[in-house]
Amino acid sequence: MLRTIAEGIWIFDTGTDGPSVGIAFGLHGNERPPIDAGLALVRAVESGELALQVGKLLLIHGNPRAFAQDERCSQGGVDLNRCFHRNVLGRKPERFEESRAAEIVAALEEHETRTLVDFHCTVEPGPRFLLQHPPVGNAAHRAVFDLLQAEVLLSDPHLNFGNVSLDEWMSTRERIGICYETGWIQDPANTQEFVLGEMKNVLVGTGLLAGEPSRYLQKRLLQLEGALTCSGEGFQWLAGVGLNLQALPAGTKLGSYADGAEVVLEDDATLVFPKKRPELVELGKPLVYVARLIN
Repeated sequence: MLRTIAEGIWIFDTGTDGPSVGIAFGLHGNERPPIDAGLALVRAVESGELALQVGKLLLIHGNPRAFAQDERCSQGGVDLNRCFHRNVLGRKPERFEESRAAEIVAALEEHETRTLVDFHCTVEPGPRFLLQHPPVGNAAHRAVFDLLQAEVLLSDPHLNFGNVSLDEWMSTRERIGICYETGWIQDPANTQEFVLGEMKNVLVGTGLLAGEPSRYLQKRLLQLEGALTCSGEGFQWLAGVGLNLQALPAGTKLGSYADGAEVVLEDDATLVFPKKRPELVELGKPLVYVARLIN
């Protein structure tokens, strides 16, 4: 039976040897498609509609407090998916998200979870994509990311993102950790039904559910190489430039600062998480990450 081990964290142990798999959702409280799908998965497992065959399934509703407030983080809190760095986990929690990260890690450790897919969606338009720390050729990760209908896989082997997220916590401990951005939150195709189907396919593909999984082998494979740092005030993006996962040739002008200084790509690159809103542009912080095409 499905057992609650903490608020928004459940374990189903079949009692039969097999993989220990985790499905996480709602680390950001306003990302409704993955949250609605994850809670539907909880109900399906609890009711017996989905009959797990072997192993263990850990279900994690990341930030139920932020979800209740329909906000990315809880009131007065911080981004939960930046709280899995050892420096945060190793100190006394100061905010709810910090204590919640420790609670999630404890559950993963207790139930020896070896594979985790963390479901998110984006607040800006763009394609579905996957994030992982190991290189794109990592066979263990590939066996899992081939189960997901994302158009792009972005690897970050040099940990440019800072080793702060839940999927990074998993993979830097020789486990499988993948972050799945299921698409734009307002995309009509990014539905509860679609995301729930992706979650179920992971369970079939990892052996927890009986059946033959679907596999999606055609993906654009990218490797994160670093970031362009903000070096001035009042940056303005050039019209039509600055979309997430936009591939651009060397020499492309991205925009300019208030003093007229231009930012131009030196090499062919794919833009990752460009800071389009003025409040996100900070001196000395990444203006945009850049990745190179692997295939």
